[in-house]
Amino acid sequence: MNEELVKEWTKKAEEDCLAVEELYKISVRRFAAIISFHAQQCAEKYLKALLISRNIEPPRTHSLETLLDLIVDKIPELEQCRDMLTDLTPYSVEYRYPGVVATPEDAEYCVGTIRELRKAFKGMIKS
Repeated sequence: MNEELVKEWTKKAEEDCLAVEELYKISVRRFAAIISFHAQQCAEKYLKALLISRNIEPPRTHSLETLLDLIVDKIPELEQCRDMLTDLTPYSVEYRYPGVVATPEDAEYCVGTIRELRKAFKGMIKS
């Protein structure tokens, strides 16, 4: 395992989480799309850290389900997170472009979801 790379991915995940929390404090209405995007990014980066901590090279993908499928055999309890991860995946790309708008309700859901996932992920990281 590359401990330094696990730490780097974890640090990046934490930066996204910090962005979620700070923007949420400022205005969930104004920053709904950005909050939702960073929540997805936090989950993605934590999953990549988990993969690396288990000696699995993460692919270049934003699909949280794809990343989950690669690690769930090694960490079976992650299966409980599948629905939340599936719900977050669209915020990686679809909501960043015109035509799809994230609502304050979307952002509220993403904030609650990433708070829950983050706790779980932090407990699973081997470093």
